[in-house]
Amino acid sequence: MIKLTQVVKANQTDKYYLRETALNPQHIVSVNSSDQYIVLLHQNKLPEGLDPGHHFVEIALSHGGVLIAVGTPEIINEKIKFAKKLLLG
Repeated sequence: MIKLTQVVKANQTDKYYLRETALNPQHIVSVNSSDQYIVLLHQNKLPEGLDPGHHFVEIALSHGGVLIAVGTPEIINEKIKFAKKLLLG
């Protein structure tokens, strides 16, 4: 499992919050930059405490879902590689 900080939009509002989540790396299909969330950050629509230099990724999951997390594709991919290496022994 890999631990990520997920960006979640509250139901029926324009508010977002952060939560820690654990994700099985075997369920990850792709990891891509999400410029849309950088725009939201600069518009002060994301929670306080995030640095203006933070990056965001969109993670596509095997069941069809999508997760937004704080980080760059490179950082997330390193976490995935490390977790898979641990799984394989």
